[in-house]
Amino acid sequence: MRMSRRQQAEASRAGLVEAARRCFAQSGYEAATVAAILDRAGMARGALYHYFPGGKRDLFGAVFDSINESFHRRRDALLEAESPLGRVRAGIRLFLDLCTEDDFARIALMDAPGLIPGQAGRGSSYELLLSQLEEASATGEIGGMHAEATAMALYGAVRSAGEFVAGSSDRKKAVAEAIRSLDRIVDGLALQISGRSP
Repeated sequence: MRMSRRQQAEASRAGLVEAARRCFAQSGYEAATVAAILDRAGMARGALYHYFPGGKRDLFGAVFDSINESFHRRRDALLEAESPLGRVRAGIRLFLDLCTEDDFARIALMDAPGLIPGQAGRGSSYELLLSQLEEASATGEIGGMHAEATAMALYGAVRSAGEFVAGSSDRKKAVAEAIRSLDRIVDGLALQISGRSP
């Protein structure tokens, strides 16, 4: 069956995004050249500027959006965990597992904060973490702490752990070590309410 013009345009745009994703994951934004992306996509330079008038930077934004949407779909599927802290733990594990993948590690974690407005600060993942901690406080799962200050500290720790994983020569081992450390932090939050010591 023959594709319509719209379908052809969507396929061409998707092909450019996928080629760019591979190039950015392999080389990073700065080192990835437009020529290499176009060569991988099998397209001419005019196609890039037709679909992405801002060139390489706009294309990076589309690649980031694709990665971010996938992450949010997977993260939001975890919201069915039975307790707020259970959801926090599941979200941390998902994030760290994604940091073992070259495209997520390089594009979303390393390059996006300098290229995508708002990525260097707190975004929807922070807001979700804060809401989970507020719910945990309201249900008595944690207590005795300021939810926003706790969310900021835990969010920073998780991002730093992601950078540790992404920079490791053995990412799977690094994930296990990072989860072990972050679990102790989350355990400490839960212990605050019961008064137990670790």
